[in-house]
Amino acid sequence: MNSGLAMAMQSAIGAAKTLTAISVAAPGVFTGTHDFEAADYVLLEVEGMSEVNNRIYQVLSVSTTVSFQLEAIDGSGALSTVGFAAFTSGTAKKITLGTSVVGVQDFAPSGGDAKMVDTTTVHDLVDKQQVVGATARSYSLTMQWDPANAAQAAMQAAFEANSPRAFRITWPGGRWVLFYGSVGFAAMPGGSTQGVTTTTASMALLGAPTFGF
Repeated sequence: MNSGLAMAMQSAIGAAKTLTAISVAAPGVFTGTHDFEAADYVLLEVEGMSEVNNRIYQVLSVSTTVSFQLEAIDGSGALSTVGFAAFTSGTAKKITLGTSVVGVQDFAPSGGDAKMVDTTTVHDLVDKQQVVGATARSYSLTMQWDPANAAQAAMQAAFEANSPRAFRITWPGGRWVLFYGSVGFAAMPGGSTQGVTTTTASMALLGAPTFGF
């Protein structure tokens, strides 16, 4: 149920920690000098292993100051990187989600739909299609307009600076979704007759969302 939700926005991002390796294994081991702790959120920006690029994960465990494991997107344990592309280079940055997003009246996802191409040949009697990817993902928010609201001010600043931000939506049972993307903020109040004055915000995801509980 979409009742009692908590929404948070990135308030700080840590220095980039260079990753020297990500194993293709179950679980995947992320190698690089760091100061992360279990339960930290980290943004991965990597080349090669596109499956984790521009995604936010929660740190599951830290065995040393030079390696760590991440939580699987379903919260079932350590993230497996089996079947992922080979890592070539990248960084991890600690994300602090310290800005509460309040006054949200509606939020809606869009995108993520399968993109298909026609692979039918002149020899086929029945058309064929092949899935080649997915459409761009985004979220849109309708918020009670409040110029003094910290989250709305942060969204406008991110929009004007063209600076991506991380977001988390948490349900009362503890399940959450994390995503990272560019921010659009209208800062334009509006609404219907005798209704609440609202404004809109949007987030265009740069990577796939992750989930946990």
